[in-house]
Amino acid sequence: MVLAGCARNAPQDVFQPKGPNADLINDLQLLVFPMAGIVGVLVLAFAAYVFWRYRDKGQPIPTQGHGKPVAEITLPVIPALILSVVGVFTFRAVFDLAETKDTEMVINVTGQQWWWEYDYPVQEEFGITQPIITSGQLVIPVGTKVMLRQTSRDVIHSYWIPRLNGKRDAVPGRVHLNRIEADEPGIYAGQCTEFCGLSHANMRMEAVALSKED
Repeated sequence: MVLAGCARNAPQDVFQPKGPNADLINDLQLLVFPMAGIVGVLVLAFAAYVFWRYRDKGQPIPTQGHGKPVAEITLPVIPALILSVVGVFTFRAVFDLAETKDTEMVINVTGQQWWWEYDYPVQEEFGITQPIITSGQLVIPVGTKVMLRQTSRDVIHSYWIPRLNGKRDAVPGRVHLNRIEADEPGIYAGQCTEFCGLSHANMRMEAVALSKED
């Protein structure tokens, strides 16, 4: 499993962002992951030491007493400070990703068992003079902030193209907004990440980013 995560050309690698929204998420996780890793190693090392040092050797139970105030205060304060730092950057990223005022193009996305429907409303600035409805591949222009208006016809689905943005659920009766943008032409793979039925594994998607001329 570890080796499988080391592929250089993985099509759904969150560490290879290809758009400003994915860049924002990547910058955040590059901050959080090392902090979490250091804390995890320290906690596991300390736990291993305690388990080995104070293992049962047949000795009588030691005298029970109260803890040390310094430790009782310090141990909660340190995680609180770490979480405060992480929280500041996380809240900022969440609000930046939720911004919709700067979008230039709108596409309606409808999830259903087990495929995605793409509805392009009339947008003459992009050469769309009449509504277009397609499925399978989402086609977007490079360097354009595209607003996906997501919903579902049956059960809850989740739209995720890792190299362009994070996950956003498609829920029946609701419209969730998801802004994506690609820096360069290419085909960006994604998949539904909400178990939606027997053929859930086949509910993939692709975003095809083309130059504006194409």
